[in-house]
Amino acid sequence: MNLFFDKAPKRPYFPELSLPKNLPILSLDEAGRGTLAGPVAVGMVSFDVDTLEKIRSGEVLKGIRDSKLLSLEKRKLFAEEVKKLAKVWRVVLVSHKFIDRYNINQAIFYGINRSIPKNLSPHPFLFVDGNYKIQISKPIEGYFSLPKGDDLMPSISAASVLAKTYRDDWMEKMEIVFPGYGFARHKGYGTEFHRNQIRKLGISRIHRLSFLKFLREEIVKEELFPDDPLS
Repeated sequence: MNLFFDKAPKRPYFPELSLPKNLPILSLDEAGRGTLAGPVAVGMVSFDVDTLEKIRSGEVLKGIRDSKLLSLEKRKLFAEEVKKLAKVWRVVLVSHKFIDRYNINQAIFYGINRSIPKNLSPHPFLFVDGNYKIQISKPIEGYFSLPKGDDLMPSISAASVLAKTYRDDWMEKMEIVFPGYGFARHKGYGTEFHRNQIRKLGISRIHRLSFLKFLREEIVKEELFPDDPLS
């Protein structure tokens, strides 16, 4: 399939509508890529053509954007609306252990693979936020990676909202399991408060060891210059 998509589009962008109507279209985005703790979440959503036209006209999902640009209240409202409108939706969590073992990109690729429904006919076409050369083990018709796609394409925005709300809820539950780190507050991101609590409480079972470079550097520095007032 020979396709051409705009590499610098204006929002809102609907390249799905240029594809054959019988082709399954999946839009995907992740949440939690850069956090110090917890899983990375991959959201997948698929809308039918009629729903995409309604989104374009502003009849539904009006104002949806990259989940990071939306308030908590709007994210939750959009998440519920997306679930009602989507033909198919899914969120896959890939654990901190997988991230530590294989790296964050491989974790995202694994999440993308897991999010693709089995036995789709014809094979699906994927729209992915970012600038990836993704590795897919399941049969697909093709894919298009779009930098800032989570703000340019409403369907990727929808996947972004699902991924972030689902992961945020998971991290809030971890506040109960691992109190003191403030997971409900920062969702695992490397805020100064979070870093200080790691220094104070130590590393929890859901922290990504491969993401704690700052801690390793501080330990090495302390070992090398224990009595140096300038260190």
